[in-house]
Amino acid sequence: MIEKQLIGLAAELDALTTVPAAQRGPRCSVGTLLEAADVDVAASLRTVLDTPSVSAKSIADALSRHGDPVTAWTVARHRRRGESNGCRCPR
Repeated sequence: MIEKQLIGLAAELDALTTVPAAQRGPRCSVGTLLEAADVDVAASLRTVLDTPSVSAKSIADALSRHGDPVTAWTVARHRRRGESNGCRCPR
């Protein structure tokens, strides 16, 4: 009886590795903005995000003036996407 239960358990545990990970928490506001923006705005935002000489605060202030408030912390975190301390947006 115990062997049968363990065989079923192994199959169930193996099946868990193929299930996609659940998303936790809300979507990054910078990533959401990039998805919703028109092509020109999204391209300009991607360029400025990839320009290290432009501060996260400057980007956040500009974004906040033209929409919902965005913090410098959120911009900095989005810039680190793909790293352990960055947001979950794809790199």
